[in-house]
Amino acid sequence: MTCSETFDMFPPESTKALFAADRMDNLDSSQIGTVGEYLVAAVIAGYGYEVHHTKCNGYDLLVMRDGADPIRVDVKTVKAADKPRTYSIRKGKTTTFREYEAGDCDLFALVCLEDQSIVFDRCDKYDGKSSIYINRDKHRDTCSHRSWQSALNG
Repeated sequence: MTCSETFDMFPPESTKALFAADRMDNLDSSQIGTVGEYLVAAVIAGYGYEVHHTKCNGYDLLVMRDGADPIRVDVKTVKAADKPRTYSIRKGKTTTFREYEAGDCDLFALVCLEDQSIVFDRCDKYDGKSSIYINRDKHRDTCSHRSWQSALNG
């Protein structure tokens, strides 16, 4: 099944209600992040991988692969589809932040809950950076499965 066939099965009108931004107004950023992590975990599990949630510093999910090292996935989430798709990748939970360093994780999963778009990208491309920006239309139009495969194949 192609991404467009999957999209046709679930037209935007039916899926938008699932993560309507106004229904998430009472959630703080930590809760939004948790929802994004579970969404990404479900999607990756749907690709046939075993997925574990972690409390590790630097990544949120550990994806197991037969005969290969696990994949460390750092999930970044925004809730509203009409906001800019800028994802902070700085590390730190206090006022002392540091830029992202290659090796902290293997893949970023960049999520928008409202339109359920997920793009996977390799972390090593962002060494020394503090954020990732994705054009909203490009983010929506990117096939999550193809971006997963592309990110894995580097």
